[in-house]
Amino acid sequence: MQHTSILLNRLLTVKDVSPLVLLQDTPRQTAKYLLLEFIHRNAEVPGVQVIFLSFETPSGSLDWIGCTNLRYIGCNRLSHEAIHDKVNCLLPGDQKSLILVDSLADIPAVDLVSFITPLIRPSSTLVAISHLPLSEHSSQPTPSYAPSATTQLLYLATTIIKVLPMPEVKIDEVDEACGTFLLPLGSNSRQSRLEFLHRRKSGRAVQGSFRFDFATHTLAFIQQSTTADESSGSTEVNHALLKNLTTFNLGTTEKQRVARDKVELPFLKAQEADVAGAAVGGAIVYEFEKEDDYDEEDPYEDPF
Repeated sequence: MQHTSILLNRLLTVKDVSPLVLLQDTPRQTAKYLLLEFIHRNAEVPGVQVIFLSFETPSGSLDWIGCTNLRYIGCNRLSHEAIHDKVNCLLPGDQKSLILVDSLADIPAVDLVSFITPLIRPSSTLVAISHLPLSEHSSQPTPSYAPSATTQLLYLATTIIKVLPMPEVKIDEVDEACGTFLLPLGSNSRQSRLEFLHRRKSGRAVQGSFRFDFATHTLAFIQQSTTADESSGSTEVNHALLKNLTTFNLGTTEKQRVARDKVELPFLKAQEADVAGAAVGGAIVYEFEKEDDYDEEDPYEDPF
């Protein structure tokens, strides 16, 4: 979709501000190339200050990009308060900025919110990498009443980009069953697949898949192709699962599915630009029908 491609490109160039952009990667495909793409696209943008908070990246390893407005802060031996103070010194006032964090793995789950919140500014975009752990190499367990680190990040993030191998890296079933940690050939390449999700202020989500190539700095939208055979096959499977579960019918016919898809949902209709003169954003939309008995002189008759 063209609109989704434009939105992702505007986020990369900080033309649209997203308070927290979460990049999720795995050992088989790193998100560092996408993080470097943010630096590349804002290297010569006037008025944009780029701050790199490093937990894994050595000092001087970003010089080849040639970003004159880049400021590097090594965070390994600094407390969270000291990191916040350094960022505040580099960003006086409401200067437009891009703050990059190369890893959140070293921050305990109980300190994630207190670390991220002071870095979020009205005119700033915070981009952070979250390494998705493998099931057999999970981090320390959190109390049952506390949300996990991944749950907290997904709740705080306004934009979520999951970085996957492109093409998909496959592992032999025997090796995977043995629980052996393997990195096949082709892992962590400069080409990757991006699963993009952006949450608007209205609560509506925009999502799409992209093919990203860091070597050429290009993004290509991936069309989600679903053939009729696949859809009919999935429908037959669903009906087979629901069959004989109850004494009444749980499935739907083709006619019922078509009628359901044509129903206009009220919360989507309320977000349109102009609906019967109503205001945008959660406004009440009511259209009178001929059966309605409306009395203009009755003040309690107004549905609004």
